[in-house]
Amino acid sequence: MKLKLKSGALQFTVFIAVLIALLLAGLVLYAYTFIYMKEQSKGAIENIQIADIGMQTLLEQKELNTDTLTIDFIKKENQTIKTHLSQWGVFQKGTTITQFRKKKFTKIAIIGSLIITDKSPTLFLQETHNALTVVGSTKIKGIAYLPTQGVNSGYIAGNSYYGTQLIYGRIEKSTSELPKPEKAFLDAVIFYLKEYKIDRQEDYINLNSAMKITNSFKEKTKGFYSQNAIILENKIISGNIIIKSETAIKVRKTALLNDLILIAPIIEIEDKTIGNFQAIASKKITLGKKCNLSYPSALLLFQDNKNSVADNSNYNTLSENQIFIDEGSILRGCVSYIQTKETSDFQTQIVLEKDSKIKGQVYCNGNFEIKGTVSGSVYTKQFVANQAGSIFMNHVYNATIENETVPAIYGGIILEQEPKTVLKWLY
Repeated sequence: MKLKLKSGALQFTVFIAVLIALLLAGLVLYAYTFIYMKEQSKGAIENIQIADIGMQTLLEQKELNTDTLTIDFIKKENQTIKTHLSQWGVFQKGTTITQFRKKKFTKIAIIGSLIITDKSPTLFLQETHNALTVVGSTKIKGIAYLPTQGVNSGYIAGNSYYGTQLIYGRIEKSTSELPKPEKAFLDAVIFYLKEYKIDRQEDYINLNSAMKITNSFKEKTKGFYSQNAIILENKIISGNIIIKSETAIKVRKTALLNDLILIAPIIEIEDKTIGNFQAIASKKITLGKKCNLSYPSALLLFQDNKNSVADNSNYNTLSENQIFIDEGSILRGCVSYIQTKETSDFQTQIVLEKDSKIKGQVYCNGNFEIKGTVSGSVYTKQFVANQAGSIFMNHVYNATIENETVPAIYGGIILEQEPKTVLKWLY
């Protein structure tokens, strides 16, 4: 009987010891899990914060990089940050990837030159020793950089100037050249127009494969290339995609395009089209009536006339070598005409029709005819007004250039020596 009692006591003691051991192990496991989860949570938060630091370094970075770079200023165990800056159409694309242990966080943005509404030029008219002349109901409000001859009121087709001030804002002296786009920007545009092709079959997209086509900016760029004309219709296409034709691209209003790039000599956008995309051409861009392109869209016509012989038969008509924005359309973003060798002629390179609006930036080192409204910033070599059968150089007739109905900070094409800002976060 005594042996049974001792055996039971021993079993009870072992049971208590095992129970205590389990409790202690549970407490240790709980504490370890709590600390691990806390570190993971803290690491995830720091991933986001460090990604912001990485993006800031990209805004300050001057050169593009073909490879992803590891930033070495983060001195923390198990945590890394990598950055990549590349050209994306007329803008740049910045990518930061932060990693803590196995957790990754990726941040991608479209980057452009910083424009501060109350400090940046609302109008920069190149010095051509020809005064600006305002006529009719024209209104220019903001900081205006003008030639030495300044600004005058004029007279067209029985209409004089009806404003109470010639410029509603401060006047500064302009220079003999417009601020220049970055060389990397120009090199990229030439590459897009002359050399860009899709090399690998796996990078192709089939435009007839589905009604909706999407490619994340976290993945490699995909696209479609054709020697023939391309018609985009009855499709939703978005993301990290480039579509190029060696002939022409026509965008119908039944196509909804977001964030992609279109490249062709001629690009035609049908009336009432909506979307958000970049169009890069070498001959002509037409934006139809009542279109609505959201920020940051871009139209760029690039003429490499420095390295080619001009073909007068192609460029003597008013419709060639021109960006034409028809009545009632709104574009939020950038409209740019760039020629590598400036020519002195009376042709019009950008036409903004009446009741149409550009909210953002116009850059034209040619002749700009404005009949509608630009809210934001205009850089141009000259204005032109085609009225009453005559051509009036450096005249602005019944148009508005102002800086009141745009955000306090926004972005444009990449210009030399200009700070940069984020235009849009990508997916």
